[in-house]
Amino acid sequence: MSKKKRYNFTLDEDLMMWFKMYCKENRITASAELNKRLFELYRQNVFTQPRNTLSTKSDWWTSVYLFNF
Repeated sequence: MSKKKRYNFTLDEDLMMWFKMYCKENRITASAELNKRLFELYRQNVFTQPRNTLSTKSDWWTSVYLFNF
């Protein structure tokens, strides 16, 4: 995930003002903080298995491969 690209999107103005202050107080760039938070969400959702399912051999191998990658 080292490839970076500029994006444009809209945010709530008050939320963005708070976020800029938060980043300034914590001496971190907004880009770095946003990348960190998004990556945390990505990691939480990519490696979660659906509930109420039976695992198979192929599911086991996939999880072993992903966690050792």
